[in-house]
Amino acid sequence: MSEKIEREARKLEVRLKEFLEQEKVGVEALKECIKKFFKLSEVIKKMESKPTSKEFEEFLKLRLEAIQSFSNVLEKMSKAEHEKSHLLESYGALISVLEEHFQQYLKKNT
Repeated sequence: MSEKIEREARKLEVRLKEFLEQEKVGVEALKECIKKFFKLSEVIKKMESKPTSKEFEEFLKLRLEAIQSFSNVLEKMSKAEHEKSHLLESYGALISVLEEHFQQYLKKNT
């Protein structure tokens, strides 16, 4: 029975590592996305008076980049959430194995 506990603990350990890796990727993507929106904000400020065609082109370019960057963040964060769901599965499996071990111990010793 202790082998089952160890196996589930190892699964949890691996899943934690995978979750942390995906979360880190998501956070980095979010940081890049924030930079894009700050750049976009600067261009919008320049355009508050009468924008030049060059400023408008830059606005369109940065707007698309910001949207694509935000889409990328959502994709990366969804992968992290997926890995997080595996962590939750492992929590349940580990608790279940611990309870099985406890029940077997009670049967042997009562």
